[in-house]
Amino acid sequence: MKKVLFVGLRAMGDMVLTLSVLRAVRDSCPEAKVDYLLESGMAVLFQEEPFVRRVIPLPRTGKSESRLSSIHSYLKFLLSVRQEGYDVVVDLFSRGPRSRLIVWFSRAARRVGVADHTTWLDRWIYTDRIRFPNVLTQVYDQMLYLVRGLGFRTDFPQPRMSIGSENIQKAIGLLGKSGEVKTEYLVLFPGSGQKNKNWPTLNWEKLIRSIRRTGVHVVVMAGPLDREPFEELRRLFEPEEAGIQWFLQSDLSVLKGVLALSRGAVGNDSGPLHLAQALGKKAVVLFGPGDHVSYRPYLGSFVRSGLSCSPCQSFVSRCPDNQCMKTISVESVLEEMFRQGLLV
Repeated sequence: MKKVLFVGLRAMGDMVLTLSVLRAVRDSCPEAKVDYLLESGMAVLFQEEPFVRRVIPLPRTGKSESRLSSIHSYLKFLLSVRQEGYDVVVDLFSRGPRSRLIVWFSRAARRVGVADHTTWLDRWIYTDRIRFPNVLTQVYDQMLYLVRGLGFRTDFPQPRMSIGSENIQKAIGLLGKSGEVKTEYLVLFPGSGQKNKNWPTLNWEKLIRSIRRTGVHVVVMAGPLDREPFEELRRLFEPEEAGIQWFLQSDLSVLKGVLALSRGAVGNDSGPLHLAQALGKKAVVLFGPGDHVSYRPYLGSFVRSGLSCSPCQSFVSRCPDNQCMKTISVESVLEEMFRQGLLV
């Protein structure tokens, strides 16, 4: 098995949980050439990984491009995938037409997909359709099961992400530090990309003030999709309040560095909390409508109110009032932070 392509077209949290799969292939077959095809925004996360030969970003359609030009560009991209001559192509999630088209067009001798989301075309798209045993609830365990069936060793189940010196230097520049690198701050994420997965702003305010009373520095971060809860929270504090830094940040390479230098992270169920764990930092994750079983922390812990309707996956419009998040108390989050050693 000389050339292997993984296709992972999912959000950040899912992508981080696939790290063990990439490592398993290289550990089993050091001579294997492992490529990873993913959303263009996720590519920067995997550029430091020594067990990935090449990160292939999925091309984006330019706004100025005509429909015909976009189709032509995409066909050219698909042909470039086929010309690589992959021996095995693994569709890690198999949940949409884009990944299915890429896998089928590759014409690899073995094309592996997940049987849980089968369409009638899958019998022609995939040569191997793998169904996860019910006992495998954790996402990274399911990913490893995919490659275990191909004969690869899976001795390192927990995802671990590499960190580069550039990530660290960017983070130091953002935080305004110089000289010795310190790890005295906690990173907080008040957003999640989904309104119904967010803890109330006033709860975040109480949590931050409680953390500051312990003397721990707080770094509050958010991406472009979370500007609203981020700014709403920021307005509750003085502009230059001591011991708190605020960053709207879209550069994932910077985020890696900030998390790597921290003592840990606290936030709503979202990608950055998975990233923190992959960088060896404990995370306390707040779960409401999300799946706390499949995505539970492997380094750290989670807090949830335990309502009978949760998890429900009603992230956006179907839930009129996300009581599953609103009823998580500040005291329960603080208690878990002390238990995990994020506060002393």
